[in-house]
Amino acid sequence: MVRTFIRRFLLIVYLVVVVVFLTACLSPFLNPATWWFFGFLGLAFPYLLIILLVFLAVWIFARSRWSWLAIIALLLGWKNIASVFAFHPFSSFDKEKKAAGTLRIMTWNIKSFFPPEDIKNRKTRIAHRESIFGVIRDYDPDIIAIQEFYGIESVKWFNNLTYLREMGYRYYYFPGDFERYRDNYSGTAIFSKYPIVYSARTNMPQNGEDKVESLLKADIIYNADTISVFTAHLQSYRFMPEDYSDLSKIRNDPNERIDASKNIVRKMRVAFKKRGVQTDIIRRQLDESAYPEIFCGDLNDVPNSYAYFSVKNNKRDAFIAGGFGFGQTFYNFSSNFMRRLPTLRIDYIFTDPRFTIKQCTRVPVILSDHIPVVADIQLNAK
Repeated sequence: MVRTFIRRFLLIVYLVVVVVFLTACLSPFLNPATWWFFGFLGLAFPYLLIILLVFLAVWIFARSRWSWLAIIALLLGWKNIASVFAFHPFSSFDKEKKAAGTLRIMTWNIKSFFPPEDIKNRKTRIAHRESIFGVIRDYDPDIIAIQEFYGIESVKWFNNLTYLREMGYRYYYFPGDFERYRDNYSGTAIFSKYPIVYSARTNMPQNGEDKVESLLKADIIYNADTISVFTAHLQSYRFMPEDYSDLSKIRNDPNERIDASKNIVRKMRVAFKKRGVQTDIIRRQLDESAYPEIFCGDLNDVPNSYAYFSVKNNKRDAFIAGGFGFGQTFYNFSSNFMRRLPTLRIDYIFTDPRFTIKQCTRVPVILSDHIPVVADIQLNAK
């Protein structure tokens, strides 16, 4: 009797997991500007996948025909699975030597060069900034797409534009999105060792409280060819310290769980909707590109999402092509729970099919709440 009850209970749970998993597979195709609920399913997808794999193992061990349902669900969701997990366990990255004819690209949200603690201390900020520039020197990319860049031309000790120029990035596009203080601006930026012959900015729609950086485009002369490099930083959840406190309440305080959950869900719902609109703007710009394009940026969304699939479109994901694992790129200093989520890969390098991806890696440093991604790519002969 007990065994029959357990088996039926597990079967019901299994069927629910299969249905929710297959529903989550629709997330990339439904714009969260309208279908915001699917944004949550996109976040849950890797964990639904793990649960489904556990059930598959159980049914195979029990020699049950129910295993075929899991196999069918996995086959139907293969495109989603392939975007979440990179299958190159023996991949490595040679940062000392680039293959002949390759272009090294880096994308990094550097959080305005601010350290996570004691940001008002000048010596700490200088040392932190030097560490960031040290990583850039170490990997020596040819082109860098930076989100949350901060430039102050008038202050010598924090003159990041001049510093990068002296490092060899003579060509750059940094229109500045937000004025921080007396002509000191922050925003997205593109730096290149190759000439930039055309640049353009597309402002994202936003309300007064939003801080959404622009979509930038830079046409760059690379050898005898022209390539287009795009970078963007999409809407974040804008979690504040009190929101991370709510996350803790959801897990630990039953009395405040409902109110805390409502606040978190509301902020996430707003972010999903806004990213849906911003994503469509990026997609239109990429579709209009006359040259082989590279997109580097912080989408603030995971691989199994509308933002990921829409921006990526027919391009290749450099990490999926050359990395291994979930590839977490977001490191949260305020929440120990979110810091440990391995599935938060939200920073990407997407390349036109006319490029071959030679190697890609996440740089193992915690100098921002984002982990930099670097890739070597090669433009195929015409």
